Amino acid sequence: MRRKKHTGIIIVSTAAAIIAASLAVYCVHAERYRDTFIEGTYINGIDAGGMKASEVEAVIKNRVEDYDLKLIFHGGQTEVLSASDIGFSYSSDKGITRLMSIQNPYEWILGKLGVSSSFTVGEAYTYNEDMLKEAVLSLPEFSEENVIKARNACMKMSDDNRLIVVPEIDGNELRSDVVLDALRTAVAEGQRTIDVTSLENAYVTADVRSDDEALNAQVNDLNTYLDVVVTYDMYDDSRVVVDRKQIARWLSVREDDPNYYYLNTDVLQAKCEKYLKIMSTKYDKTYNTLSFHSTNRGDLVLPTETTGYLIDEAGEAAELYRIILSRQSEEREPLYTLHTKPYGTLSTYVEVDIQNQHVYYYRNGSLALDSACVTGKQTDSSRRTPTGVFSIIEMDTARTLRGEPNAAGQPSYESFVNYWMRFYEGCGLHDASWRSNFGGDIYINSGSHGCVNMPYNAAKELYGMVEYGTPVIVI
Repeated sequence: MRRKKHTGIIIVSTAAAIIAASLAVYCVHAERYRDTFIEGTYINGIDAGGMKASEVEAVIKNRVEDYDLKLIFHGGQTEVLSASDIGFSYSSDKGITRLMSIQNPYEWILGKLGVSSSFTVGEAYTYNEDMLKEAVLSLPEFSEENVIKARNACMKMSDDNRLIVVPEIDGNELRSDVVLDALRTAVAEGQRTIDVTSLENAYVTADVRSDDEALNAQVNDLNTYLDVVVTYDMYDDSRVVVDRKQIARWLSVREDDPNYYYLNTDVLQAKCEKYLKIMSTKYDKTYNTLSFHSTNRGDLVLPTETTGYLIDEAGEAAELYRIILSRQSEEREPLYTLHTKPYGTLSTYVEVDIQNQHVYYYRNGSLALDSACVTGKQTDSSRRTPTGVFSIIEMDTARTLRGEPNAAGQPSYESFVNYWMRFYEGCGLHDASWRSNFGGDIYINSGSHGCVNMPYNAAKELYGMVEYGTPVIVI
């Protein structure tokens, strides 16, 4: 019994010794984990087992300072900013040291048994704001020579003078404030890639698109004015055409937007007035004399009433303005203040030669009639036949000519004529049955009351030759 008791004591003592020794070894082993992390400890994805806090800090620092940030721009273009470009560095927030301080070193056995623990601590990053800004703005995408600025859809005058809509251009111009804000966030969070194209409002885009209703309505409306064609049939058989090539120049352009056309009615009116002034300068022609080759007295220059063409500038400018605003094309003659065909070179006319008391009728340059005559009484200025360039303004047969009323109210004379061809006021060519002689110097003392008296047969023949408007030259 004593032996058995002694054996039990030895076993217990030995076991106690072994346990005590094991505890001593365990505790000694635990001491090494007072400043190193237990196996199976992961911090921010780093296997920190057996590493001191400073060693883990160094790994994180190296990893952080190996940082670069890739930027993706339009067209897949990429740029990379390195840590040195932006003054990027790691700044410990003491999180790893705190983890070490709360680690129970006596749990080291759990790591040996394959138990793992993961922790995340803040990786405090710092960067230089000025360096970041300078590095970003120095990228090729921000260089002015590489920037394609956004442009709104706008109007353009085409080569055929019609307005068209030019599509917008969104370009590649970046808003630096938007990009910088996004990069600050990315750097602070340690992001390594940022797609600039996905950032809201990162790129400057056009405000007005090609499908803009107001823009298209303006273009379509203005083209209805440009479609107007005003064709002027001029007196010389030429034509003057006002079409879109001209009207396009009369549209106005906004001062703040050279690609925006509109119709300013005040400007249009002024342009029409200026156009008619230029048109009048070209086409206005007046004549006050006639170069005349007489039968017996050589070449003469005779004064005439004003003939020719004077365009009514104000009136026609108002009409042109009205037509354009009506958007309806028109063919017309311009308004005139004077529209009298000039005599030009006469080939068909009546010549009355007072000095030689003769009437000649030329048709197409050839003498067709030659007759003696008696003109107005030369010694009475009130009865002299007027000289000048006239034309037939009245023709009649079987007419009784009556003079001015006398004191008794009776005509100063009454003369029946068979053929009457008036050319000026009460003066005309006609037969004179009361005369038996014509020509010579009868007219000096016994001339007519201003008319040109002719023998019956000559007057009849002339009546059958002339017509309204036939020139009558009295010299």
